[in-house]
Formats: sequence, C-alpha cells, structure tokens
Amino acid sequence: MSIKGSLIEIGSNENLLVVTDIHGNFTDFKIYLRIWEEDHGRESPIVFTGDFIHSMGYEDGSIEILETLIAYYRRYKNFYLLLGNHEWSHITGIDVFKGGINQSLEFEMLLKEKFGDKWIEKFESYKRFFKELPFAIRTKNRVFISHAGPSKHIKGLDDIIRIKEDGYQSPAVYEMLWNRYGSYLEKDIDEFLDRVKCNAMIVGHTPVDGFQIIGNQIILSSSYSAGRKAYINLDIKKRIESAQDLIPMIEFIQY
Repeated sequence: MSIKGSLIEIGSNENLLVVTDIHGNFTDFKIYLRIWEEDHGRESPIVFTGDFIHSMGYEDGSIEILETLIAYYRRYKNFYLLLGNHEWSHITGIDVFKGGINQSLEFEMLLKEKFGDKWIEKFESYKRFFKELPFAIRTKNRVFISHAGPSKHIKGLDDIIRIKEDGYQSPAVYEMLWNRYGSYLEKDIDEFLDRVKCNAMIVGHTPVDGFQIIGNQIILSSSYSAGRKAYINLDIKKRIESAQDLIPMIEFIQY
C-alpha cells in the first residue's frame, strides 16, 4: 500500500472489503465492522467510501460512527476512508439537502446536543479530519474506487493525487464527489478508466437495489439503498478486465 496525495494504491494480495454510504446508520455500520473483525480477522483491508454522516430518516448515529471511524483509522493501517460529498459540505460550508431537509444544519444541531458548549471545538476537529481523507483507491488489479465520478477534468492519476490543490470547490473535486449517471455516459466511464489506468470502477453515492452495472462501473449501495444492501469482497489477486468480473464478489448483508 502506498499513499500519494489523495490516492491510495493497494498492491497486497489480500481481499479488499468495499463499503459505501453508511449515512449515520449505526446498525449497518456495526454489521460491516463485525464482518471485517470476525469474518476477516481484521487482516483484509477495508474501505468506507464516504458519506458516513447525515441520517436518511432513521435514528442518527453519525457521531458514534465518526468516533469509531477516527479511532480505527488512526489505529489500523489497513482501514481506509474516502471523502464523500456529505463530509465535503462541512469542509466547504455549502449546505446539502435531502428531502427538503438541510442535513448540514441537522448535523450541527446533533453536535450541539451531544457536546453542548464544546460543539464548535468538536466540529472543527471533525472538519480537520475530513480534510485528511483521500479521494480514491486504485488496486493492483486495476480497479478504481471513489465516492462518485468519473470527472472529465481528471486527465490522469496525477490529477487524482493533486486533486485538492485547486481547493475543494474545483470542478474536478465537485464531479468526483457529486456526479451521478446521466451527468456522464458509459463512454465517459471508459475514457476515465483509460486515463487512470484501470478496467473497472466502484462508486457509491446513488442509492440502488444493492448494486447496478453501468458499463464498467458498479454503483454499490451498502446501507442507504433502494432495496438490498451490499458490499464487495474484492479479490485483488484476480484479473479484472471489466465490471462484470466484480459481480461474483458482491455480497449482501443479512439482519
């Protein structure tokens, strides 16, 4: 494993667990931690691809999730986190809305409830942590993992590595955190993958029924979904030629 700016490159032979968009669901979060800790003995690397916070209508466990994530991120070298657009909203001060609800403001209110007069201090510590987070993972078998995207402004891996240099409101940052299918087409996915030297792409961001294949991109819903909840147990030893090769690695959680 090597970290180059905002890009993590994983070259190990261990399986990588890919989990997307928890959105404050502490129950689901604990399921994925159990899978990593008990089923994989913490040996396999795991990545949460952003949007850890902001509940989607259920009891909000954002603070408990964040506190656990920060502790694990500091403790385990194979525990990876990527930035999502909901964390980005607090870095930039740009509010994000879902269902007419200002979720950025809701998060601040939650902080006030939890931490009282010290909420601003805690908020600033969380924002500093969000700024630490990289944007993408590239595996040695040529799988690219990010919160969303692709972006037409990314011309190669160096642009991912240096993506923060133009600030958090640059077009490249915005598209890698906010783009959904429709703002790009299948040909845009293939062109992006060619530029970053990969054959398939895994993203979250858009709620689907477990997963959806768009050309050589898999949209994965691990918690906030339109039905089933899935993660990918990515075999890094296996040759990946297209997104179709990743389908047998998709697993669904059971309650």
